[in-house]
Amino acid sequence: MEETRISTGCGGLDHILGGGLPPRKAYMLRGGPGLGKTSLGLQFLAAARHLGEALYIGFQESEAHLLDNARRQSLDIAGVHLLSLGPDETLFTDRQHYDIFHPAEVELEPLVQRITDAIDAHQPQTVFIDSINHLNLLFADTFQFRAQILSFLRYLCSRGCTVMFSTDAGSPADSELQFLADGVIELDEGFLQVRKLRGAWFMTGRHQYRVGVHGLQAFPHHLPPAASIAAPVGEPLSSGSPCLDRLLGGGIEPGTTTLITGPSGVGKSTLAASFARQASRHGRVAIYLFEEELPFYFKRADDLAMGLSALQHDGLLAIEQVEPMRYLADEFLDKVRHETQATDTRLVVLDSVSGFELSLNGENLKERVHAFAKGLARRGISVLLINEIQAISGPMTLTERGISYLADNVLLLNYREENKRMGKMLGVLKKRTGSFDTRICPYRIGPGGVRLLDDEVEASLLNRGNPS
Repeated sequence: MEETRISTGCGGLDHILGGGLPPRKAYMLRGGPGLGKTSLGLQFLAAARHLGEALYIGFQESEAHLLDNARRQSLDIAGVHLLSLGPDETLFTDRQHYDIFHPAEVELEPLVQRITDAIDAHQPQTVFIDSINHLNLLFADTFQFRAQILSFLRYLCSRGCTVMFSTDAGSPADSELQFLADGVIELDEGFLQVRKLRGAWFMTGRHQYRVGVHGLQAFPHHLPPAASIAAPVGEPLSSGSPCLDRLLGGGIEPGTTTLITGPSGVGKSTLAASFARQASRHGRVAIYLFEEELPFYFKRADDLAMGLSALQHDGLLAIEQVEPMRYLADEFLDKVRHETQATDTRLVVLDSVSGFELSLNGENLKERVHAFAKGLARRGISVLLINEIQAISGPMTLTERGISYLADNVLLLNYREENKRMGKMLGVLKKRTGSFDTRICPYRIGPGGVRLLDDEVEASLLNRGNPS
């Protein structure tokens, strides 16, 4: 039976590690300066205080600086023993020099004595060493450093300690330390990755993280759940428009992903709101707005007599205005996953793909949208993706982001010329789960939302030529 793991003090990282760190082993925390190594180390010590004594061994920051930084990040390290071995201001004023002896011959013995005295005095269960690179400066060669560090880590683990130590990525001893450690956690400019966890399972890949007023927070990059052989059961989701439902062959099946695509201002969000209003009769609906301001969204819906305010008041509809610069992509996906798992959610609307892209910080859009849509659809939740096409004339593609493969259904909204005025037309271009009507229909936006007209448009949705 596997022993109870020890928390790192970061829930997201514990999840990535499969529940935390196996006890009585040594773990390496590597990364460049300012990436959160010390913050995570202090979180580790604070979280394990219930197991026994905790000891911080540092070679750089003073005790006062540590306490101040912990306070700024709301970390409670009361009871954590702090052993600061960094030099104070007297080192500069005393001007000590070693002209004959190597520093190891002068400084190593008293340094080791202070560490062993602290361990004997406190009998810690958890130890964080920040940073172990400092000890490399005390040895004449790499062999001595490797032997001494291996002996030091074994000494701590033999006394029942679980050890975390930080190191600077790319330092001379970096590769040696990775071989010595039982686990390696790497921090790299907003991404966290577990490189090694000896004898234990962990989530591979890069996971986003941030360091802020709550310390280091990690957000696991989840893969969508395995696909089910059986299709989700339930009545098709209506648009609220009998004509559109007929075009869709009865509506949208549960657990499918629908791409609503078209140029700006053509009515994509209004159409999605129509689906949301109908879906709220059968379960909770969540709409995530990345672009339109929430007051304007409600006003427009109220002007169209769609009743969204009442649905939100009754708890049937949750509409959240998302600031994309506030969330990391994995953080947002984690938020959606938890919110939909806690409620009987039937439909999720992402409005829009362009707004969501702003939260990616250069990450692959297709991969993140795939995780979002498939992660929900495979749990039986219908998904509407609102996608804007930039071009309003000439040949048109369904999406300029390569995500149309995700869609089980594709609705394309477009402009058309109508008696020398701008009109609108709609067509169903794809439906994986059944037959659909291929006619292109004009529509108007008015009370109740999108209203299809009876006549058929003799035009192409995809290739409109050049405007005259």
